Amino acid sequence: MTIDTDTPTPAAAGGTQSLERAIALLRAVAASDPEGARLADLMAGAGLSKATTHRLLTALAREGLIEQDAGSRRYHPGPDLDALGQLAAARHRPPLPPAPAPPAVPQPPEAVARPSAFLRPEYRGDAIALATLLCDRHVRAADGARAALLHESVAGQTTELSFARLARDSARFATVLAGMGVGPGDRVAVLLPKGSELLIAALAIWRLGGVYMPLFTTYTASAVAYRLADSHAAAIVTNGFLRRKIPRDNARPVVTVEGDEAFGPEVTPFWSSLHAAEPRSEVARYRESDAFALIYTSESEPTPLGVPMPVKALSGIEQYMRIGLDLRDDDIYWNMADPGWAYGVYYGLVGPLLLGRTTIFCDGPYDVRQGYRMLTKYGVTNLTAAPSQIRAWHGADPAGEHQFALRILSVVGEPLPADLIAWANRTVKVPLLDQYGQRETGIFIVNRYDPDGGDRPGDGSLGRPMPGFRVVVLDNGGAEAPVGGAGEIAIDVENSPLFWFEAYANDPDRTARRFRHGRRYYLTGDWAFLDGDGSIHYRGRASDAIPMQEGE
Repeated sequence: MTIDTDTPTPAAAGGTQSLERAIALLRAVAASDPEGARLADLMAGAGLSKATTHRLLTALAREGLIEQDAGSRRYHPGPDLDALGQLAAARHRPPLPPAPAPPAVPQPPEAVARPSAFLRPEYRGDAIALATLLCDRHVRAADGARAALLHESVAGQTTELSFARLARDSARFATVLAGMGVGPGDRVAVLLPKGSELLIAALAIWRLGGVYMPLFTTYTASAVAYRLADSHAAAIVTNGFLRRKIPRDNARPVVTVEGDEAFGPEVTPFWSSLHAAEPRSEVARYRESDAFALIYTSESEPTPLGVPMPVKALSGIEQYMRIGLDLRDDDIYWNMADPGWAYGVYYGLVGPLLLGRTTIFCDGPYDVRQGYRMLTKYGVTNLTAAPSQIRAWHGADPAGEHQFALRILSVVGEPLPADLIAWANRTVKVPLLDQYGQRETGIFIVNRYDPDGGDRPGDGSLGRPMPGFRVVVLDNGGAEAPVGGAGEIAIDVENSPLFWFEAYANDPDRTARRFRHGRRYYLTGDWAFLDGDGSIHYRGRASDAIPMQEGE
């Protein structure tokens, strides 16, 4: 990683949902094979309903950007798109001498993953200004007024942190961390409850090119000590209450959020030092393969594994937010997962920042009454939760006592029984959709809800692979099992452009077990079978499987 003092002008942010979806369709058509793209494939690839897909395709055809073959009814790039491409090519690359085209090698359709619309160039290369992507461009797009965070206290008090304030405070705190010696590639442990300090610390670390390492607040002192030592953390950000979990012999710099607890000169006060610091103008540049977060597995693991998350994983995060969660411009989104865990980091912290959306944090351990109050107070329309939280709803069973604005409800962690799904559907009056993924992959199998009445899995399966992933079932010998054959869920790495995991930070033997049939396949450790419609049906967890959610 390098430090660059010039903050790049970000690509134009904002735009309507329709524009983003039209661009996704255009990319999917352009990535289709020479025979053209079917309507059903485009619906699946872009995660849109039939009515929406047809409406956008009609508009693109009207502008000459795509065309539909009258006989096959398949869609192809249009003449105006070809003209635009030639103009762009003349500007961005020198002309190449003509060469005979090699003969096309046909591939069976099952050998290639459906293309992703979110392999964006800003997530690729060797000079990615991560803090700009996750914060600064949103300040310029909306004059900084948009809320980056709504923080709800246990007492019901709400505080707001705007993107403009987040940019200013994180630039000042980056100066504080740099003064402690934190630089590119350094891991910084953040042991904080949900709150504005957590967002500020994360952005400050990314301004310096560092690696954000969240520590779950209920970890024991020994669990904290192990992760600090194993990661070689360069600094720690915490508060007075949680600081007691840090080893007494710790020699790393410690920043503590001010509170009622007294602390000595060896500790740097968070807010006082932040306000005394000059804002740092430099923005670090990452390579796409550089880690920007390090997520450890739970205390239940004999040896907790460190999962480095590279910048190129942003493509999969955006895809899941837009397609897997169907996050729309007018949604009020709440990810209830704790930001100390993978699902909370990926889709409750990084995902909203990436899309310029508001993160909602709610203090304290999960409480059903508090959860219902949050849903009604904020008018949440898009909610994602852990299975344990849905079970808590079921235990309280306050059906009929509240009116919700929910449009979609997703759950990640483990497949839920059919009776619990049916109960949740009756209670919140929207479908409960299971999703599947791991710390090493993010979510890559999803169920989708189509409010226009399109196809949606209703058979209790995990769902189907997201575009950008090819998912197979392998038998014990490493061969792909036929339809209906049981085996281990695996990702075909060679045909999955959104797959990003390379290795654990601290366990080469466990890495080798993930790829025990060679680097072609990443093995999840979960057992399932594949049906004729491409849906994955879960059959059990092997000891090597690592879920994304806490407590599952």
